[in-house]
Amino acid sequence: MASYSAQLKELSARAKTIHIAVDETRTYAVPQAGTFLRRLTGLLFGGDIVLLRPCNSVHGFGMRRTLDVAYIDNSGSVIDTAVLKPWRVHAPRRGAIAVWELPVGELERLGVTRGSTLRFSI
Repeated sequence: MASYSAQLKELSARAKTIHIAVDETRTYAVPQAGTFLRRLTGLLFGGDIVLLRPCNSVHGFGMRRTLDVAYIDNSGSVIDTAVLKPWRVHAPRRGAIAVWELPVGELERLGVTRGSTLRFSI
């Protein structure tokens, strides 16, 4: 399987949606924030889920809700998961090149934990 970095090099930063496969049976269409402005605002102005790339840390400035975040490395492995509370900042995660933001509780519901491997496509 191609590395996460190789997979994403083939995916345009302008692609509006990236498909993330959590396992063999579940794939999710996820809006992508591939530009600086889109990464900066993330879910601030709406939406429930977003893939921020490139990204290794997130903030909750201006947010009114709590989010789950998954930090993803260049092999597609989830290297850390965390809960981001409004007006908080997470320190950069060493090795993370993307962050998946979801409503709180979704990572657990999807079975995504530290060590999970994700696959990406358009």
